[in-house]
Amino acid sequence: MGGRDIAGDDMDMGGMHEETANKNKTFGERLVSWLGRVHTMVIHFPIALFIGAFGVELFGLWRRNRDYQHVAHIMLVVGALGAIVAAFLGWFAGGFYLTDRNPILMTHRWLGTSIAVFGVALAWMAARHRKGPERSRSLYWAVLGLMTLAISIQGFLGGTFMHGGINHLAF
Repeated sequence: MGGRDIAGDDMDMGGMHEETANKNKTFGERLVSWLGRVHTMVIHFPIALFIGAFGVELFGLWRRNRDYQHVAHIMLVVGALGAIVAAFLGWFAGGFYLTDRNPILMTHRWLGTSIAVFGVALAWMAARHRKGPERSRSLYWAVLGLMTLAISIQGFLGGTFMHGGINHLAF
């Protein structure tokens, strides 16, 4: 019934013994644990914004309207900021280790960190293309498409890690 969350804290389905366990922890230990648990709340916003920006860009292409590029740019900026926060909190959740014995956690850790970095790069690329619309957008589209794919893989890995293995999506 009990288990351990990714921050290494003991969990109980009823959550009753968590309060007792927290009495034995310092304020810093409780803060690190809490910041790690906030990660799962924060991640959904940048996921939605990045994937939504991809959809808005596609819609703008279909409608042949460049105004949608501005909307996508705003979504990418806010998504990049959210991804930085999510990655930062993810390090609290998984611990500050450069390698992990669990390959799913290690892949999730470094893919999430990369998504935050490339999210900032994407927002910068979108701004650059808005200032010089005659520039080729091929690299931007490639990075945006790869980002959408990476976020999908990242979500799957996070779900796999949190919900008990690769069968968490079984039908």
